[in-house]
Amino acid sequence: MFQRIALLVLAPALAVQAQTPVNQKVIVDNPFVRVLDIRAPPGGFESAHSHPAGLTVALSAYENETKTVPDGKPSRSHTAFGEIRWADPVTHEVRNVGATDQHVIRIELQPNPPAPEAGKSLSSLGPLDPVQLLKDSVKLVFENKYVRVLESRAPAGSSEPRHRHIRGVSVSLSDSEVETTSFPGGLARVSNKVGDVRWLEWREHQGRIIGPTESRVVIVEVK
Repeated sequence: MFQRIALLVLAPALAVQAQTPVNQKVIVDNPFVRVLDIRAPPGGFESAHSHPAGLTVALSAYENETKTVPDGKPSRSHTAFGEIRWADPVTHEVRNVGATDQHVIRIELQPNPPAPEAGKSLSSLGPLDPVQLLKDSVKLVFENKYVRVLESRAPAGSSEPRHRHIRGVSVSLSDSEVETTSFPGGLARVSNKVGDVRWLEWREHQGRIIGPTESRVVIVEVK
């Protein structure tokens, strides 16, 4: 009898856990991308939903399980802080099966984005392409026909010479203080916090890390 009562008490608790809400907030929505800030506590569950092509940047370490729809094929994975993952269009359901909060920035590509302005495409970067010019601090993570993804890690006190970026999204992976000089534009000081997301147009600038910590940023350039 006691065992039966215990099961009856436990069942509603499991049902509540299964419906633990996931918080999603749209932070950028323009003709090129829609960017979501997604937070799922342990047990957080998202019922079947669809995503267009895009990528995620992890702002926490977490473990989740996904099931694709309609086949229901399960997949469990561990994701580390700062990990970047590309995903083709998908319909799935997702559950946080780990013991830590899942916090990601999801960058979804809009259909039929406007073409780059003249002289502001990837090929226009020329010798000021940061992948070629800043080999000590900028790493090419991956590239496909839609995006080029870079990770910049510049130590405190370091400087970056004049370089260019095409339009895209930046995601900060560290707290940092940066002084930039834009061409044209002038001098500006920028404070970054972990998780800060910015949409940035074509730009040519140079920078210096003026705070006590490294600047670590993911840059998703949209072609």
